[in-house]
Amino acid sequence: MNWKKGFRQFVIRTAVFLGVIFILMFVIFLFFSKTPFFKENLAIPGVFYFQILQGLSKQNFINSAIFVVVAFLLWRRKEILEFKDYRQNVKETAIFGVLALAAFFSHYAFKYWIAGNLTLALKYTLLITLAKLGLNALFAVFLAFSVYNSKFIISFLKKFYLDIGFFTAMMFAYYKVIDWFQDSWLFFSSTVGRILAFVFSKIFDDVTFSVSNAQGPILGVGDFRVGISKVCSGIDSLLFFISLFAILVVLNWKDMDKKRMALLFVPGLIGTFLLNIIRVFLLIVIAVKISPEFAVDTFHTNAGWILFLGYFITFWHFGSKWVMKK
Repeated sequence: MNWKKGFRQFVIRTAVFLGVIFILMFVIFLFFSKTPFFKENLAIPGVFYFQILQGLSKQNFINSAIFVVVAFLLWRRKEILEFKDYRQNVKETAIFGVLALAAFFSHYAFKYWIAGNLTLALKYTLLITLAKLGLNALFAVFLAFSVYNSKFIISFLKKFYLDIGFFTAMMFAYYKVIDWFQDSWLFFSSTVGRILAFVFSKIFDDVTFSVSNAQGPILGVGDFRVGISKVCSGIDSLLFFISLFAILVVLNWKDMDKKRMALLFVPGLIGTFLLNIIRVFLLIVIAVKISPEFAVDTFHTNAGWILFLGYFITFWHFGSKWVMKK
């Protein structure tokens, strides 16, 4: 594949940007958050976090964000492939890198202050929550300027500012759609649970499975028990696949074989559901063999969209060769 230099730089810098964030997340969630110092001095009540950024709501929010990013990349693919070449400014990279580190450590210094002055902090919950979120945002912005180059970011904002507003609104709308779509979760969760219970019964001796209309399916392997909730049901991935598939149909309507595209939809949908089963399978294996905390806090949050993107890119790479007209 003959990528132009500007686009190749964009891909490399995006990989670096995401890589830094994920490494920090893994270190924090897997190691630092388990230390006595963190639990005593940095653990703060949930009231200092917005609900949309907690638990299952956080997973839905991440899924919504990933969807609109992929949708934007598909919609503006021609312009993105033509990105200009912006050389990296070493001085600028160093300055913004230091600022990113300062924002990162300031965030935890602020959490240290909150934990030590909890009575006072609880009087200004919203203000402190916004300030804490603002430090996180500053870290992301400074890191972006350090990695991407200010000339590229300014050029990007000037060119796509209307798209950014539109796709941001779409992200919140899609978040609501996910919440509505998840009403059918119990059927899918039960199906996933029964399949995995059968698979694990061939590997482990102590496998349990039960279904409750109130709590949903519960699968146990040894001492580990996991509820197969809305997020694990595969509903999100199916909605994600259908939405992206629809975008591809719209973008390539004139250049595709419609009958082949319709036929391609069925194995793609089945593959998406099977991929979710593999994800939950890996989550349970990691919990049993490595660490329940790592499986639930880190793998569960990130594995879904990483596996899905890899699957969808591979699916369309080979599928497009079959459906697109020569």
